[in-house]
Amino acid sequence: MKKVSKKVKFLAAALGSLLISSTAFAQSVQDTPFTLDNSAVKRATAGQFDTDSDRVNAKDIFDLERSFFSAGYLGNLNNTAQGSIATDPITGKINNGIQGSFGVALPAGMYLGIAAAYNFNDSANYTTDKDGNIVNNLNNKWTIGSTANVTAAFRINDIAALHYNFQLTGITPYSVNQTKDAVGNNYNTYTHSGTWRHEIAAAIKFGEHKLTIPVSVTFNAMNTKEKGSKYLNTGTANGKIDVDNVNYAEGDGIWLGLEPEFFLSLPAGPMTGINMGLFLNAKLTHNVGKNGTFAENTTGTGTYTKNEYKTTQKAEVVGLGVWASFPMEWSLANDQVSLAMEPQINLEFAIDNTYKMEQSLNGAAATVVNNNYGRDNLMILPSIELPIGTLWRPVEWYELRFGTALLLGAEITIDQAKDINGKANKTTGYNTMSGIAGFFGMGFIVTDDFNLDLYAEASQLSFLNMSFGGQLTYRFN
Repeated sequence: MKKVSKKVKFLAAALGSLLISSTAFAQSVQDTPFTLDNSAVKRATAGQFDTDSDRVNAKDIFDLERSFFSAGYLGNLNNTAQGSIATDPITGKINNGIQGSFGVALPAGMYLGIAAAYNFNDSANYTTDKDGNIVNNLNNKWTIGSTANVTAAFRINDIAALHYNFQLTGITPYSVNQTKDAVGNNYNTYTHSGTWRHEIAAAIKFGEHKLTIPVSVTFNAMNTKEKGSKYLNTGTANGKIDVDNVNYAEGDGIWLGLEPEFFLSLPAGPMTGINMGLFLNAKLTHNVGKNGTFAENTTGTGTYTKNEYKTTQKAEVVGLGVWASFPMEWSLANDQVSLAMEPQINLEFAIDNTYKMEQSLNGAAATVVNNNYGRDNLMILPSIELPIGTLWRPVEWYELRFGTALLLGAEITIDQAKDINGKANKTTGYNTMSGIAGFFGMGFIVTDDFNLDLYAEASQLSFLNMSFGGQLTYRFN
């Protein structure tokens, strides 16, 4: 099951750079994402980079006044797409990425901020002969293995702002291979294994209070398509079969998300206020199985036939939940040391109810596929997060930032399969989980016009999971 929750939105809004390198903490139990809320981590560990680009990435630009430009480098010592250093020190590579952002102060109190991060990993490898045929099995015309995160923020006035965020993630979001030979084969194979996500948000500020309402559409593309002509043995002579098909893997579909947040300014001792929010994500489409025209060898004799498939499965897939966090700040040692923490509580529910999967072949009556009559699945995920961080500025031009983030949680699953007579066996599962991550950064401040920031962080306190980066920032006017 592919679940899109508020964690995804926080990764986009508050730590866009780490989507390109790594998440601050990630632990998967039974294929369920269990990721630390990085927005709280950033606030409580004083951030990896300067506040200007941080605020654009976090879509929080109400306090930005000066124009700026920044550019940075992102790295990760554990890039599974290129090979893990832990298991393959020769092919394991640093996951390189770049980040850039700028902000422009406009007349009448308006402000425009753009932030983008991109990890380059695209490729193509194909060989053709003099007739344009593909040879030597080198037929990859184009593969997108890159990831991207782009945020645009526009402040209309001191009260209202609009934001847009785009993410492209996945091991291989898009790939196309072409088969073309002298026999007459000429078809393309398209492979999708990635996520395209668009989010639009409106923010309204009431004094020190702020309401943000993001709406997102997420395309989970997990499928393989074929289109073109195949010349194959069809029984009596070589013949052409025109193919136009798609085979959907589990999780393919479109999600619609609504995730409002509200910050209530409520100073009480070290506590500055309360962040709270809810999220509702619903899967609009549920694509499954084979659909379209296939050329298939069903007998094992080398004879191919043309088959038309249509596969359907009704489903109700919904994720919902609530969360609240409590930011706290302390100033120590004559304001040379700042301490911050933001405990957060989360409660999530994931509902995944599917019905029987039916498939028709060449227009015949639909039949149930592999006795798949569906299942009802409920997942409950309570968790507590505690990011703690400190900033030490011994002199005006230099500062150190370090901290840790702790997580405790549980996963409760209730799964009931279905058979031809209705509901069958029910399985209940329970798992507890915990995690820790470490953060370190330093900044060099040259007046208010120039910053150099460096950071490193370790997921689960493992060097091989460490991500790192650096950024330069220039401020104008």
